[in-house]
Amino acid sequence: MNRMDFSQAVIRIKVLEKRLLTRARLERMADAQDLEEVMKILGETEYQQHLGNLKRVEDYEQVLALEMKRVYHLMDELTGENVIKDLLAMKYDYHNLKVLVKEKISGKSLSHLLVPYGVRDMSKVKTALATGDHRELEEPIREALLQVLSDYEKTGDPQRIDILLDRSYYEHLGHIARETKIPLFEDYVKNQVDFANVRTLIRVKKMDKDLKFLEEVLLPGGNIERETLLYAIHDSLDTIMVKLKNERLAKPILLGLEAFRKTGRLSEFEKIADNELMTLNKGSKNVIFGPEPLFSYLHAKEAEVKALRIIMVSKINKLSPETIRERLRDLYV
Repeated sequence: MNRMDFSQAVIRIKVLEKRLLTRARLERMADAQDLEEVMKILGETEYQQHLGNLKRVEDYEQVLALEMKRVYHLMDELTGENVIKDLLAMKYDYHNLKVLVKEKISGKSLSHLLVPYGVRDMSKVKTALATGDHRELEEPIREALLQVLSDYEKTGDPQRIDILLDRSYYEHLGHIARETKIPLFEDYVKNQVDFANVRTLIRVKKMDKDLKFLEEVLLPGGNIERETLLYAIHDSLDTIMVKLKNERLAKPILLGLEAFRKTGRLSEFEKIADNELMTLNKGSKNVIFGPEPLFSYLHAKEAEVKALRIIMVSKINKLSPETIRERLRDLYV
């Protein structure tokens, strides 16, 4: 990647960053009387262009989907580097891959579970699953698909579909990030893996599963050594926290585990993890030449949509403004 190739795109992104939703606007939505009022506030923003054809406010997902499609299309206009989109949108591709594999083995239509944000043409995967000819698929996707189909043929266990494809996803993601040699991209993937693996350790312990199961579900490519997590399977929470105190992400991880100790839930851990990933991206504000501002803007947009979804779901369920605020993550602006 030539950093100078992104100079014009970065200028455009710096302008677009000013249109991102602020915490103050989200709090106005949290205080809104109902979903209709939330939509009125949203009409004051760049989301307004998607509201015209909305028949019911409860169909807010249409608005969020259209905005994400618009932003991903914008990335195509700004740069020919697909890796920026891949690092964020590939999770949707692998989600859709899971859906299509489950659709094939169940014989039932699961098209309603497909998400429209991915960057890969899923029609090729559908064709490959229907014909058994996988030659047209790109190598990482092809390998992942063949592995999960072979495993299901041997075990007949549909739960392993998610386990195997999650592992393939992070291997694919890590490979792409390493090839860029961009520290932000590599750290973003490694941090995600570390947070996910610590959550997995806690969940496996709660489920009273064994070491073999933990070994299968831990993801590759993080900073924390797999052995550190594997050997913690029988440890107390206090001992786990001591073992992780010198890790790179020790501060947010320990904060998250302390919150888990108090509540017995991992929701606060997940919020802390999201906030740490946002903090990592905020360094891009000082980058003038390079792909980092584009990636961080796209990440900020995804976080913004997630925040809107939290607010809208909360309004439908008539949750208090205080509860909504507690659930909201940090923003880029």
